[in-house]
Amino acid sequence: MAYGWVGGSLEIDLSQGKVEKQQNDPGLYQAYLGGKGIGTRLFRDKAPLEVDPFSPENLLIFATGVLVGIPTPSASFGTVSFKSPQTNLLSYCAMGGFWAAELKHAGYDTVIVSGKSPSPVYIWIDDDHVEIRDASHLWGKSTPETQAAIRQELGNNSAQVICIGPAGENRLFMASIEHGGTNSAGRAGVGAVMGDKNLKAIAIHGTRDIDLARPAEFVELSEQAFKRSETLRDWVAIKNWCHNYMQEHMDWALYGNADDMPAGSGFERYGEICREFVDRSLARELSCYNCPVKCKSMVSLGNGKYYPVKCQAWMAFTLACKIPDLAFGVKCFDLCVKQGMDYISTARTLAFAIELYQKGILTREDTDGLRLEYGNAEVALTLIAKMARREGLGNILADGTNRAAGIIGRGAEEHVYVVKKLELMTDSVYNPYYAFVTATSDRADLHFGTVALSPSSWHRERDAYIEEGWWLFPQSWRQYLDVDYSANYAGLAEMTVYGEDTKTFVDLAGICWFCTGFWPFPFLKIGDMARLVSCATGMEVDEAEARKIASRTRTLIQASNVRLGMTRRDDTVPEKFFAEEPTQRQKELELVRLDRGQWDKQLDRYYELRGWNSQGVPTAETLDELGLDDVRQDLEERGIL
Repeated sequence: MAYGWVGGSLEIDLSQGKVEKQQNDPGLYQAYLGGKGIGTRLFRDKAPLEVDPFSPENLLIFATGVLVGIPTPSASFGTVSFKSPQTNLLSYCAMGGFWAAELKHAGYDTVIVSGKSPSPVYIWIDDDHVEIRDASHLWGKSTPETQAAIRQELGNNSAQVICIGPAGENRLFMASIEHGGTNSAGRAGVGAVMGDKNLKAIAIHGTRDIDLARPAEFVELSEQAFKRSETLRDWVAIKNWCHNYMQEHMDWALYGNADDMPAGSGFERYGEICREFVDRSLARELSCYNCPVKCKSMVSLGNGKYYPVKCQAWMAFTLACKIPDLAFGVKCFDLCVKQGMDYISTARTLAFAIELYQKGILTREDTDGLRLEYGNAEVALTLIAKMARREGLGNILADGTNRAAGIIGRGAEEHVYVVKKLELMTDSVYNPYYAFVTATSDRADLHFGTVALSPSSWHRERDAYIEEGWWLFPQSWRQYLDVDYSANYAGLAEMTVYGEDTKTFVDLAGICWFCTGFWPFPFLKIGDMARLVSCATGMEVDEAEARKIASRTRTLIQASNVRLGMTRRDDTVPEKFFAEEPTQRQKELELVRLDRGQWDKQLDRYYELRGWNSQGVPTAETLDELGLDDVRQDLEERGIL
């Protein structure tokens, strides 16, 4: 009997219209647990790494976290592994909500989609019943329309549906997979790959139970975590969060395309504006499967409609377009959800286009007559729609800022803020820790510990915060909080590896990042998650073993992308952050210009701690120690090792 896992997988070949049910290899799942770990391993085993992202041979591997579908607080996540058209690297996206739990309850830990259907289709999984159904009538529909139409067609309002919108159908590099209005697999072009396969949606309904190895102990640990979540729940309460976090974030994060807010624009009281909007518009708070933290909201704009909103979506477009109006931000996010677009890359691309226009690099002749101005809400919404349709300038912007700059030329490259061709989550990386974890991560995104290491004003009672056990890192490392980043970067590599391994294990377990260290007051740390995995599966996993499993996954992703051409040169952030000083306000918040010498020293140390050579290639000894001898042999045969 399988414990924790459900033991089944689906392999679906859209080219042949073929569905095969497989039994999982227990040893493989014990080595990688789930999520991006098992997704990366299966991709390596079943597809050529050099595959063109828009080839039928590219895979979409949907994998659930091992702790999903059982009473684990905040465990709702699954991942999608794929070859990215935007970065041309092996990538993944994580998605919360309800689909991962539903997939496990249907009896499957993993779904592997290959091939390309000759016409639009969607997949219907109803426990043992699996079929590929025609979706021609759904092509062109928005993501909410698609989800509603599929449930009506199936006569099943309980079905959990993930789908693409017109952006995915048009293969935008920022196309997302959407689920439920606030849950997205959004980065690196995953929706474009799904659209290229003519796969509109996957609908799931599951009714099976999941067995646990030690259920009583598991429930006790989960109840302890739930009680500890109260502090984070209070911090995340949207009225507090909008006021405190947004004002601080606006002050320290802005740079690049969203910098230089004009005096008197309203951003000097951004926190108050956010609080007033929430007081006026909040209808109710929302959460994902089995999550005590209600980090999402349903808001009313006074037009008789309600809009779900999540996380950074509150401010992404207000900052990018310099419009301190959350109603505008909600409308932009809603349009992205409907079209199936990653709101992070979309907001960054809007800011990029407006800046180019303001600097004369783009003209009205280039913009289809649009005056791309900061502060113009109508133009922003129009441009999002044009991007989704690949219409005019929107077609140039549809593949992200890095490729658009190459097409536009005329110095546009100087205004691109990407890491490994993927837009930054926020424009500023003047905090060296934030910059370093973004540059070295396995998908050019930030990971855990960023809040705890942000300017000290975020934790004015820092000693109490650490002593109460909230800090992500070992207490013996507290001296790193007093490091003067203008002089040295001591501890940066150590904390990056520790946080990265924590985040990786979170992805394998299927727990929400917000509850495990991305935000302050993590109520599940890696040791807690290891004990939950042990009770769920019957494996003996302590913190050391959890970190080894995480390191195995992280190193496998690194080795794969090194084979695809990634080098040390890619582990950096835009040069401007090394060359230009932050604003005076940012300096007051302890932000500093990055130091190349300190950066390179810490990068050497990071590679050493990871067991990689000075160019970021995992060593033969590390690969063998992690059970990746097949990967070591592959790199040796190719002359990379």
